Amino acid sequence: MKQLQLILLVILFANTAQSQAIKDCETCLSKTIKQEQIKNLSIDELRFLTNDLYARKGYKFKSGEIDNYYSDKKWYKPINDNEKIVYNTIEQQNLQLFKQRTAELKTDRDKLMNELKIFKATILANDKVTLKNKYSFTTENEQYKNITEALKKINLEDVNWSKNKGLYGVTIDNGDYVMTYELKIEKNHVIVQYSSRGGSDIAESLYPSEFSDEFSFWWEFEWKNDTLKFIKMNVAG
Repeated sequence: MKQLQLILLVILFANTAQSQAIKDCETCLSKTIKQEQIKNLSIDELRFLTNDLYARKGYKFKSGEIDNYYSDKKWYKPINDNEKIVYNTIEQQNLQLFKQRTAELKTDRDKLMNELKIFKATILANDKVTLKNKYSFTTENEQYKNITEALKKINLEDVNWSKNKGLYGVTIDNGDYVMTYELKIEKNHVIVQYSSRGGSDIAESLYPSEFSDEFSFWWEFEWKNDTLKFIKMNVAG
C-alpha cells in the first residue's frame, strides 16, 4: 500500500512539474514544452521565451536592448552568422508552439479591440437598443453622458500593452478641473474610467473653497467567448 502511495505521489509530482509555467528556455533545447506550461503566458512572455531559445543557440540580436540583456549572461555565446544556426526537432517544435500560441493571443486581442471600437461607436451613436441587447448596457443611468465623454477622449488605436495588461490614459486640464479618462484591460477584464482630480492647475479659482471636487466613475466589462458584456458601474468620491 505504501509503495503504491509513493508511486502515485511521484506521478503527481511529475505531472505538476511538467504543467508549471516556464520562465526561460533553459530546457527548451532538450525538452518538449507542453501547452499547459504556456497557456497563461502573455504575448510578451512568449516573445521572451522565443528570444531566450534563440539566445541559447548563439543568435545575434539586432535590438540593443535584447543584446545588452543577454550580453550579461555567462552562457550567451553569439555567433557571427545567424543563418548557420541549426535547430533540432525539439527546438523547432517548441518554437512552433510559441508561434501558434502567440497567434491565438493576437487574434483574441484584435477581436477584443475591434469589439471595443464597435461598442464606442454604438455609445456615440446613442443606439440604446443595441447597447441593451448586445452589451447588457443601459442608458437610463444619469452617468451615461460621462462614459460617452470618456470614450470620446480614449484613443483605441493607441492602447499600450505590457504582458496581459492594456492601458490608455489621457489627462486634460480644462481650466476648471483636471480630468482623467482611462481604458484599462487586464486579461478578460475591461474598465472605462472617468475621473476628476480636483481644481485646475493652470487657473486659480475666484471662489476658493475646501470642498473637494475629486470623484471617479468606472464601468466594468467582461470579454468572454468573443462577447463583450457590461458588468457594473462604480462610483467613488
